[in-house]
Amino acid sequence: MKILWPNDLSKCSEGAIPYVRSFAKHYDAEVHVLYVMQDLAKHESWYGEFNHKTIEKLQQWEEKKAREKQEQLCRKYFEDCKKFEKHIRVGDPATEILKFIETQGIDAVVMCRKGEGSMFKMGSVAERIVRNAPVPVVTVPSKNGAGEQ
Repeated sequence: MKILWPNDLSKCSEGAIPYVRSFAKHYDAEVHVLYVMQDLAKHESWYGEFNHKTIEKLQQWEEKKAREKQEQLCRKYFEDCKKFEKHIRVGDPATEILKFIETQGIDAVVMCRKGEGSMFKMGSVAERIVRNAPVPVVTVPSKNGAGEQ
């Protein structure tokens, strides 16, 4: 069995860890940790045109930080799991998560209900995954409630 834990590196995402660990142990499952970076090159310029070098530097920095955080979380919480893999993709988070489910043969998803920037009880990414995933999705509420970090 393969479990996907999409993670935006927020506190809420970390709140899903006990559920991911429990399912992984119960089903002797592989855990796939996925972080999706926004593709900054696809956004319109906010205050003038970003040059490609600036965008590339920003994305390299974000990827480096995401890899460090994933490594830290996996070492701390998933060393005793059968197998875990860390993945980083670039693009629209919901689209990339759904693609990942299909291409990697994921059997279930465990994720936080709201992401880093959401002020509602269910974020738009989680809602799109729940509505469109071809596999079961377990959503974990934020401990602080909507809009609180």
